[in-house]
Amino acid sequence: MQLLEMLPVLAWYLTYYYTKDLVLSTAVIIGSTIVSAGIEWIIKKKLSKMQIFLIAAILLFGIPTVIFDDPAIIKWKVTVVNFIFALTIFIFQYIIRINPFALFLSKELPLPMQAYNALGRYLMVYFVLAGLLNIVIAFYLPELFNITEERAEAIWVDYKTFYNAILNSIVILIYVVVLCIRYPEAMKKFSESKTKE
Repeated sequence: MQLLEMLPVLAWYLTYYYTKDLVLSTAVIIGSTIVSAGIEWIIKKKLSKMQIFLIAAILLFGIPTVIFDDPAIIKWKVTVVNFIFALTIFIFQYIIRINPFALFLSKELPLPMQAYNALGRYLMVYFVLAGLLNIVIAFYLPELFNITEERAEAIWVDYKTFYNAILNSIVILIYVVVLCIRYPEAMKKFSESKTKE
């Protein structure tokens, strides 16, 4: 199923790679996302909440990109999604006063609340910084590095397709390593529970 979820991104990237047309690539990812989600629904009879959120984000930013023929619109998607993640953590942790990570993980991962609160703060700051980084890469590279708009757009496509995901994985990995060092027993139990699934 993960391969099925990755196909729209691959189709989007390959379309851009061969055409250098971000609007056409966006139309391709809209269509392939709908097809991919439809196939997954037929096979599994469900979509995860995260998948629904990401599909909605693609449609929300992709359709106006195609209608108005404006590639700048799709470039905002990464920033807005990151800011929504940060805002969601903030609302749960500081307004509702329920840590979202403890809510979903505490049974499998028995960490002290201070560890969950630190995770919330850490990821909230990271998502804000990641959103700001996307703005810089999407809109300011020509001025910062004296490169053409076309080259800047190609760099953003590479960032959005590959490097953003790599950066997210590195950030999560760093925190997992920290948790393994500070709470080895809890992480061992979590690893064992995942192995049994």
